Amino acid sequence: KASKMSMTVEKFKSIIIRHQPAMQRMAEYLLQDEQEAEDAVQDAMERIWNQRHELDKVLSTEAYCIEVVKRRCIDLLRRRRPSATIDEASALCDPPPDDLQERYRQAMNLVNKLPEQQRQALLMKYEEEMPSEAIARRLNISMPNLYTTLSRAYATLRNLIKTSES
Repeated sequence: KASKMSMTVEKFKSIIIRHQPAMQRMAEYLLQDEQEAEDAVQDAMERIWNQRHELDKVLSTEAYCIEVVKRRCIDLLRRRRPSATIDEASALCDPPPDDLQERYRQAMNLVNKLPEQQRQALLMKYEEEMPSEAIARRLNISMPNLYTTLSRAYATLRNLIKTSES
């Protein structure tokens, strides 16, 4: 068992050493800050380590590593968004509840037009607020397949929105 574990560690190290420069470039490109990019790559490596049992199922370890660091950078960029001051916030008025209900109804109509697996993945993620790992388990797909499914769902929704606005 110890030799199997050390092989996993060695395989992990070889993957990370091989892909770390590309991960770093991606993080620096997205974050525009070298130190923050290094931190994002470290966080991504920790996530990849925690998901190491999935690496055998991944077709391209480089694409997987880049995707993990990209998602980490996006999380960091979302946290960077400046929040409105209290004065600015009080100047904004909340949309009326009826408007929110109508927008929700319209959004759900579009979501219901998605292929079944995409629709289920989106609903589990946003309605049930399930973690990605639980969604993948429930749909009986790998994590990379879940990311692909969600990506396709977002693309389909974008196209549906464009056609509905035309």
